[in-house]
Amino acid sequence: MNLGHGGNIAQIARLHGIFEDSIIDFSANINPLGLCPNVLEAMIQSLDNIVHYPDITYYDLKRAIANYENIKEEQIILGNGAAEVIFNVVRALQPKKALLFAPTFSEYEDALKSMECQIEHYILKEDFKLEDGFIDAIKEGIDVLFICNPNNPTGVLTPKEFILKVLKKAVQTKTKVVVDESFLDFVENKEDYCMISDVNQFKQLIVVKSLTKFFAFPGIRVGYGVLSDQHLIEQINKIAVPWAINTVANFGAQVALTQTEYISKTLTYVKEENEFLYTALEKFDSLTVYRGAVNFLFFKCKVSLDLKQELLKDGILIRSCDNYVGLSAGFYRVAVRTRAENLALINALEGILI
Repeated sequence: MNLGHGGNIAQIARLHGIFEDSIIDFSANINPLGLCPNVLEAMIQSLDNIVHYPDITYYDLKRAIANYENIKEEQIILGNGAAEVIFNVVRALQPKKALLFAPTFSEYEDALKSMECQIEHYILKEDFKLEDGFIDAIKEGIDVLFICNPNNPTGVLTPKEFILKVLKKAVQTKTKVVVDESFLDFVENKEDYCMISDVNQFKQLIVVKSLTKFFAFPGIRVGYGVLSDQHLIEQINKIAVPWAINTVANFGAQVALTQTEYISKTLTYVKEENEFLYTALEKFDSLTVYRGAVNFLFFKCKVSLDLKQELLKDGILIRSCDNYVGLSAGFYRVAVRTRAENLALINALEGILI
C-alpha cells in the first residue's frame, strides 16, 4: 500500500506535534465549496438505516449513477472509492504486462504490482502531454494500460481524439484501456473529453470515476467503473468484496448526483479560483507553473529547498511530487481552495521565496 498520498493531515499533525485543525490542506484535491448541505442531511438521515445491511445489489445507487452518466445500470461496477475499483479491475484481469505513462496516479502501479504484473513506463516530456510515442509503445503482449484524464498530478487534459487513437491501436493488440476520469467533473466542457459514451463501441474500454473529489466526501469513499464487457463485469463481481459501500456513503452519493445547483456553482468557483491562483503563482520567478484544467495546480520550484517543509511552518500542507515515477525533487501540487486560503498560500510563499 502506498502511503505517500495527499490529504494525510492526521499523520502530518502527529509527526510535527501540531493540531489537525491548524493545517490548511492544499495536498488533497477536494472541492473547495465543501460538502453540499443537502448531501450532509441525507447522510444524517441515513443513520436510521445502519441497523440493516446495505442493499447488496446497490440498485438505487446504480440507478442514480446511470441517470447521471446516461448509461445502463448493468454497465456499472462499484467500489469503496475509485482506488478499489482500480484494484478490482486489475485483479479480475490478472495482467502479465502493463503500460503506464509517467508521472501519473500511483494507485495504478500499486494495483498492478499486487498482481506481480510487469510494468513498462512511458516517460512524458517536459510539457507532460501524451503524444504518438505512447501509441507506438502499445504492442502485442501489453494486457492493460491506464490513462488518467485529467492527469494527476499535472492537471493536463488529453483530447478525446487521442484516446480514440489509443483505443484503435489497443483493438489490434488486444489491450484493455482503463481511462480514469476522477477529476473530469471539474472540467466545464467535460463532454468533449468523457469516454463513457464510447464503452459500447469499444469492449476493451473501462472508465473509472470517483465521487470523492467533486462532492467533497473523501471520508466515505464512493467510486465506480463503466464498461460494456459483461464477462469482465462478472469476473470483477466474483472477486469484489460484498457491501463495499456503506449505508451513509450509499445514501449520500445518491443525493449528491442530483445536486445540479451545487455542481454548477462548483464549476464557476473552481474556474475563477484556478485562474486566480495560477496568475498569482506565475508571478514567482522561482516557480515554473503548469496550466491545469481542474481543481489543482502543478509547479516546479527552481530553488534548492524543501518547499513542503517550509510551508508547514506556516500551517500549510502541499503535495510533494518527488515520489512519482518520472519526477524529481522540486515538483509540487496544490489544490485550488477558497480565496482566503489561496491568499494565505501566496502570502506564505512570498515570505519564503522573495
